[in-house]
Formats: sequence, structure tokens, C-alpha cells
Amino acid sequence: MEIRSISDSITVTATDLDIRSLTEVSDSIQIFANDGTDNVAVRADNEGRLEIRSISDSVTVTATDLDIRDLSEASDSILIYGNDGSNNVVIKTDADGRLEIASISEPITAITTPDFSEANFTNVQTGDSFTPLSYVDTATQQVYTFFVYNKGTNSADVRLDVSADQNTFFTDVTARTISAGATDTFVAKTFMRYTRLAYKATTAGQQTTLDIFFQTQTS
Repeated sequence: MEIRSISDSITVTATDLDIRSLTEVSDSIQIFANDGTDNVAVRADNEGRLEIRSISDSVTVTATDLDIRDLSEASDSILIYGNDGSNNVVIKTDADGRLEIASISEPITAITTPDFSEANFTNVQTGDSFTPLSYVDTATQQVYTFFVYNKGTNSADVRLDVSADQNTFFTDVTARTISAGATDTFVAKTFMRYTRLAYKATTAGQQTTLDIFFQTQTS
């Protein structure tokens, strides 16, 4: 069969040929369906809504080897699949029907959000000799820091002490001088359960005011 484009003019002969947009006033298009034997016009009510009726007659289903019954493990099977990341794989059981679960040899990394807590000591007044803050229990703290801001007009000396029993403390970070308006941070070098800061005026009689912040993270 040879199909080619038509380059010649084509003459159409018709009576009352009318090419225009259709309108429901003067035109109609009828839609038919088949009832199994004949084509029948689809029916609508006077508002154009399809008339749909329930099926009261028996319905005949034709199939090959149609078998409607309860499933039995002796003659039927339903496979359950999992995905290995690339392919669907049948879930495996042993001879007794128990799921076979493979151990995971690769390490599993747990991602947790650390807990944060803090204690603030503001407007702390220095004296001429070292005065300790209340100790904090740092036994379970993974990360902790003391932040000191000297907001007074004179310098201060600050040190960090640690203790095993809340009673006997020794100096773990020796005293450092913080000038007026300056800041410093203190972190223990030695692990002990209890930690505290101690502070005093650098020069006797020349007191200052400190803001001290203790901040910590735990997993």
C-alpha cells in the first residue's frame, strides 16, 4: 500500500453544507452504548443528568477455572516480599514457617541530640581572698565550660577547683587574671565528680563584679 500526501485540490459535494460551531438550540449529538446486542442511546433526564439504575438481574461471569473458595496452604500460596535496597526479595522462612532474620554485621550509628543545661551566677562580688561558687556535679557531663565576664572596674583572679567528695578540693586550673571588661573560660584538666570556680580581687580593697555562666552538654 502506497500512501502519499494530497497536493491536488479536493472537491466536496454536499447539500446544505454548514461549517460552524455547534449549538444545543439547533444541533444534537447522540451518544450510544451497547446492551450486549444492540446499540442504545444513553439516557438522561430533562436536566441532562445520566439516568443510572441498579442492577437487579443476575450477572453472568464467564471465566476459565474460576474457583471461589477459602484459601488453603496445601494448594495456594501468597508470597510476601521485602526490598534489599535495589530489588524485591521473597521473605524467607525456615521449614517450620519461622522468619529467618539475618544478623547485621555492619555498625549502626545512633544519632542523638545532646541535652543542654546551664547555671548562671550574676553580679558576683569579689573579696580580698578566694571565695568558691557552689560546686556542680560534672560526673556525667560530656562537655562543660565556665564562662566568666568581669563587668566591674577592677581586675579579678579566677581559678578552677575539683573534688572527689565535695569536701576536699584542689586547684586544677591555676588562677588567671581577668581585666575589667574582659572575659575568660575555664575547663577542668582532671576528671573529678565535683567542680567549682573560686574568685577574688587581684588587688586587696579593689573589688569588682563578675557574671559567671556554667554550660554543659550530655548525650
